[in-house]
Amino acid sequence: MYIPSDDSFLLSETAEQYNGRSALEIGVGSGIIARVLCEHFNIVVCTDIFFQSLRYCKYTLPKNVKIICCDAASAIHIKFDLIVSNPPYLPYDQENKNNDSAVYGGPSGIETTLHFLKSTVGLLDRNGRILIVLSTLSNQSKLDDLLVEMNLEKKTIKERKIFYETLSVVEIHFK
Repeated sequence: MYIPSDDSFLLSETAEQYNGRSALEIGVGSGIIARVLCEHFNIVVCTDIFFQSLRYCKYTLPKNVKIICCDAASAIHIKFDLIVSNPPYLPYDQENKNNDSAVYGGPSGIETTLHFLKSTVGLLDRNGRILIVLSTLSNQSKLDDLLVEMNLEKKTIKERKIFYETLSVVEIHFK
């Protein structure tokens, strides 16, 4: 299970600015962001591929939160006003043979983010928003290419400089 850190807190603070009928969190982890979503949305659905996270959230989140074990949003077929994710975004460490999939997002760091986005864009209400955490250590040009291909645009909502990188929460929506 991913333990909340600067990136989780940054996304949590940003999500507080949104409200609506329904929200989806991809990769619920410890549930810190889902708790914020519960305060601002009537329906909250959370997914994770790690059973340990889902079991923990089952006992710590409000009972009306729907928790689903699946890859990204593969088991979901309804529309959402807001979709949030703090995906793994660090590039693989070539010297480390045990790259933790909760932290490392692929060879250039952006592959998991791209997978999450492809999985969720069909679930986004026409006027909905997607919030995703990005790192300056990831190859964001691949994300920009995908956004153009999918007729989406992004804007940076919040940034935080930490140690050797800058984290940002970007809002993605239809053009």
